[in-house]
Amino acid sequence: MKRFLMILSFVTALVLTVLISGAEPYEKYEIHENVKAENSECDHEYPNGGEYEIIPASCTRKGLKYRVCAICGANDIVELPKDPDNHASNPQNNLVYEKRPTCSEGGIGYYVCTSCNKVAETVELPIDPEAHVKDGDFVVLEKETCRKNGTMAYKCKHCEAYFNHQTIPSDPLAHVMNDSSKWVITVMPTCAEDGVVEGYCDECYNVTVTKKVPATGEHTADDEWYIITDETCSSDGVKAHKCTVCSQPVDETPIPKDPGKHTYSDKFTVDVASTCISQGVESRHCIYCDDRIEQTVIPVDEMAHSYNNEWIVTTEPTCSQPGYRHRICQLCSEKSISTIIPKTEHTYPEEYEVIQESADGKSLQVKYICTVCGAEYITIVTNGNNTGNGNNGGNADTETKKHLIVPVENADVKVDHDKMYISDVAKDMKVKDFYRLFKNSSVFAVYNAKGVQVNDEEYIGTGMRLNYKSAEGYVTNYYVSVTGDMDSNGKITAADARKILRVSAKIESLNGIYSLAADVNHDGNITAADARKTLRVSANIEKI
Repeated sequence: MKRFLMILSFVTALVLTVLISGAEPYEKYEIHENVKAENSECDHEYPNGGEYEIIPASCTRKGLKYRVCAICGANDIVELPKDPDNHASNPQNNLVYEKRPTCSEGGIGYYVCTSCNKVAETVELPIDPEAHVKDGDFVVLEKETCRKNGTMAYKCKHCEAYFNHQTIPSDPLAHVMNDSSKWVITVMPTCAEDGVVEGYCDECYNVTVTKKVPATGEHTADDEWYIITDETCSSDGVKAHKCTVCSQPVDETPIPKDPGKHTYSDKFTVDVASTCISQGVESRHCIYCDDRIEQTVIPVDEMAHSYNNEWIVTTEPTCSQPGYRHRICQLCSEKSISTIIPKTEHTYPEEYEVIQESADGKSLQVKYICTVCGAEYITIVTNGNNTGNGNNGGNADTETKKHLIVPVENADVKVDHDKMYISDVAKDMKVKDFYRLFKNSSVFAVYNAKGVQVNDEEYIGTGMRLNYKSAEGYVTNYYVSVTGDMDSNGKITAADARKILRVSAKIESLNGIYSLAADVNHDGNITAADARKTLRVSANIEKI
């Protein structure tokens, strides 16, 4: 019976423990102090001299003390109040660091109760000799080589100790060389070529470095002299030895010049030119000092005259025929070949012959006749006056200003309102396109040099006349210059270039608007350069 009661007491204690520590709080069970069994007549006997078994209270739960009657199994249970200072019995697993200890100083931590999650205990933590703190990346303590592993570790920033050592694998290319390593010259340097030296690893004894040894630059001269530059009559020469290794010149030495060592040209040079009355002289000259040999007489050249600058006019030019002139040789008084003096301009009288009167009576088409050759000149006059160039007379300050032509902004042509010229007109331009160069609201008509009106599909040429009749009835005539066009066809050909060349040589002459057209490069003169440019333009090599 006692054995049974002991087992019952153990089971009761176990149940109470489970009730206290389980998911359901034991407070919900009804507990009475000094509860006795139904057999109230039992004189209870408790084990261990009546000592209570204690289930201590904690910070979150009440405790119990109890005992079980060994006779009747009655329980004597007493409830104990919560103990706010009795935290979980094993809080070490809940240590929280406020300051971790290191290898140089201690730390501070506290334990947290597993039941109430409050700080159960604050403790000072001792120095931890192994708690190092790394200062940057790994530090190589021993460098790897071609045969040995290396070592690296972290350095502690507090105590400067090294920790967390790791191995660096050996590197077949990490050879070891120092000042005492073995070096061998495999190719000796010369005066002109570099040599080669090889270095050997101290551990694997293989060739690891190949370097260039600079050339010495020290030549070894042979015993013979050779000529670099020959001496001449006016300059020194140079001689030297040759290097036995690289054949470069060594010990260059000057050779004094030799006044008698001339080098003569294969060609003769004229020393004195022959003239129409005297012989000349030619010889071969030294190419260095002008010394001469083989002087030879040049026969008299009857055509080698020396003309003076004064011209003698034999025939005066007129407007109908050219004149002629020549010069006299200063040596033999021989006359030069006569050259042509260009024709002069026509001489027109102030009187004219009326050909036709305009419908409004404001202008006339008139004809002037040259008093020398009878050449006719037809133009337009207004108010019975004429300026001599085909323009109307009248008050120049008032009437002429009312009807001057005005080019458009992008037109390349130039208009001279004083001379009444239109210049810089492009070649191959039709009359209808010529009209578009001007923005006046007016009526245009173009006449050729013979006074015949030119239709819109023909080309505008030098010497043609632009007849401009304004809306007010005023008439103005401008004369056209197409640069390089000398025959008034609006094109540029070799014939135009020939004409300009003859003018530049004073064989022919030009007047007025034609002189302006012949000055192709606009330098104010008519020269062979203008003729050459005109010829290149005609061949489409250049453009104006």
